[in-house]
Order: sequence, then structure tokens, then C-alpha cells
Amino acid sequence: MPSLTSLTLAELAAGYRTGTLDPRDITAAYLEAIEARNPALNAYIAVLADSARAEAEASAMRWKEGAALGALDGAPIAIKDNIDLAGVATTNGCAFGPVASVDAAVSAKLKTAGAVILGKLNMHEAALGATTDNPHWGRAQNPHRQGWTPGGSSGGSGVAVAAELAAATLGSDTMGSVRVPAAYCGCYGIKPTYGLVSTRGVAPLAWTLDHVGPLAKTPADLAILLEVLVGYDAASPDSERIALDRTPFDPSNLTVGHVRQINQADMHVDVRDAYEAFLESLHRGGARIIELDWDGFAASPARRAGLLISEAEAGFALSDDLDHRPERFSDGLRDMLNFGRTAPAAKLVKAERQVREVRRLVRNSFIEADVIALPTTPMPPFPFDGEHPVTQADFCAPANFAGCPALSLPTGETADGLPIGMQLMADNGRDFGLIGLAGAIA
Repeated sequence: MPSLTSLTLAELAAGYRTGTLDPRDITAAYLEAIEARNPALNAYIAVLADSARAEAEASAMRWKEGAALGALDGAPIAIKDNIDLAGVATTNGCAFGPVASVDAAVSAKLKTAGAVILGKLNMHEAALGATTDNPHWGRAQNPHRQGWTPGGSSGGSGVAVAAELAAATLGSDTMGSVRVPAAYCGCYGIKPTYGLVSTRGVAPLAWTLDHVGPLAKTPADLAILLEVLVGYDAASPDSERIALDRTPFDPSNLTVGHVRQINQADMHVDVRDAYEAFLESLHRGGARIIELDWDGFAASPARRAGLLISEAEAGFALSDDLDHRPERFSDGLRDMLNFGRTAPAAKLVKAERQVREVRRLVRNSFIEADVIALPTTPMPPFPFDGEHPVTQADFCAPANFAGCPALSLPTGETADGLPIGMQLMADNGRDFGLIGLAGAIA
């Protein structure tokens, strides 16, 4: 019999509906798992046990009375600590942060849907990095191997799902911060279409590239969460009215784009082999694989352009703390933010032009291809105590530049048993089609 913490969101909702499961029991099981395993994994920096039990109690009564708020009612969810939750400090991965007076838009939607909020999750400092080696809150540990990174910046979000410390989680993604942890931890994660999910109440890193997205055990669970999160938010300057196209992709009648320039990328041999096997499996399922020529594209220079924009926008967003509360940040982060604040205009203009060119290449690709397939990262997880590759976000950044939905799905393991993730990208508004495709090929 599966453990209570192994059940998916869909299974929880079905059990609550029939009365074979109770939100109070599920929440208690997760709180017990967190107490037992979080000291070693360090996924959570704040556990909200009392309020979670109260929310579970209220959910149980709704299910009993036939007044459930939907498929997420009673589901134990945890959120990254750059997302405001009323009455709880938002550290943004820094040494301290203000207590939020109101919920972020996505937190409010979770509460309205009846979710049980278990707590706030560890992350890379200020979301500006991909290892979750946090100088203030400690390292979030990959649940597949102690001492190895779970990715970032939403590292705690990936750990909590993979280690069964939450039924699902929320993260943020500026150049891969949902998808990298999903790949390294062996779960599913999606960066939605830009503007589809409100970022109001989320500590900004780069307004032009920031997204909020869910991580979950299955594609179906991603869909359950995303249904709750989507919607235009007139109070958010980054929210957009996105026309969703829910037409499903047919895996047996699919055109999949493979980017020719990826052949020249420096990839770990196990990742390259997994990518080739992934394309072959799609082909065997009936897909037509075509080569896309992103003429002039070089992954690392493009990612560096995105990093400069992120440093500049973050430096502006966090300027008040930099000037008046510098002790909130580590020395390394202060250096990055100050570098961004003082970057010459000519360098920023050049970086923006590079980003726009990649955006054009990606968007034009959907004229020929239904989806683009890439590895999520060029490498598998790696140890904290060693060289940290700078290319982790090379394959993720283009989707942020283009604003298109991108999903990471687990596709096997390295020779020594570490997860590998592959990435699927689709045109704007095809988020649910992309999730359905991931479910069909899982």
C-alpha cells in the first residue's frame, strides 16, 4: 500500500471525495515526514504546523459537507521563500526579510482553493543562482545524494516534492529556477507563459524574465495547480491577458524541433545519451523530428546576457536594502548586485539585443515545430564541494527570453543513479497542451 505522502494531488482529491482519505491525516503525515527528514535535507526554512493543521481541519469539514473548493482542497503545498505569505517573513533567501502583510497573488489563490500551506522553502540567495547553497539558511540537499546540489534557485521546492515533504510546491523561474531543480531532483516542473501567472507579491529578480511555476510528482498534478494559478491580475504590472490554447498535442502526429546548435554544446555524456534516447522515443511514438537552425545562437553568451539583465534589474529592485541594510546580503551577492547597478548602458543594450534575438529565434521555431525538445541542463547534479559549472541555465534561458511555456520531465538516470531531465517548449498559451503531452509520453 502506498504511503500517504506518496499520493498525487489527483489521488488525494479522489480519496477526499469518497471519504477514504482525510486532509487531517494527510497533513499530519507530511508534518511527521518534515520533522523526520528535513533536518538532513533542509528543504524548509519555516514550517507552519499549527496553521496547516487548522487549514486541514477546515478542509475536512468542507469535504464532509460536500462543499469542497476543488481538486486542491486539503492538498499540502509548500512555497518558495520569495513568495509572500501573510504573517510570515519573506527572506527571499537572504539573512532576513519583512513579514508579509498580505498574501502574494499566487498564495491567495492557493488559499482560496483550500490548499494546506505547510511552510516556506529554502532557495538560492535572492534567487540569483542555481545551487541553493545558501549562506544564511544552509544547503538544501539533493534527496538522491547527500552533499549534492538539488539545483536552484528553487532548490527547496524540488527537494520537497522529490522527498515527499509536500504534495506539490511553487517556485519561481527567471532562467530555469523551476526546471533545473525539477531535473536534478527527478520531478516535473513547468515555467508557464510569461504573464499567465501573476508575480505580484513575489520578490523580483528580473521583472522582464520572472515567472512563477509549480513543481509536482506528475504532469496531471501540474495541471491541477496551474488551473488554480492562472488568470489576469490587473494589480500586477507583469500580468498579461493570455489566450490559452487547450488543444492537446498528439504524440503520434507531432513535429518536434531539435536545435542544430545544441550539437556543439558541452554536455555530460549521460545527458547527451539521454537526449538522443528521448528524441528517438518521440520518433518511435510517431513524432517527426526536424532540425531547427538557430543561426548565430550560442547558449553560454546568451545566458550571460540574461544574467547581466538579471543583475541589473535585481540591483535596482533591491537598491534600498543594498544602501540601508547591506547586512541582509552575503558579500558575493552584494558584489553581483552592485555590478548590475553600475553596468554601462552600452553593455545592457547589447545584452537586451541578444535576448531579443534569441526570442525571435525561439518564436519563429513554432512556425515549423509544435514543440522544441532540449535537455533541461547540460549536466546532471554535482557535489557542492567541487567545481560549480556556470552553464546550468544555458538550455533553460531561451524559454524565459521568449516567454514561452517550458516543462522539465524526468527521463532516466546517469550511470551512477542521479536524475536527468528533458525539456519541452511550446508556443505561448500552449501550457496545458504541453502538460498533457508530458503525461502522454511519461
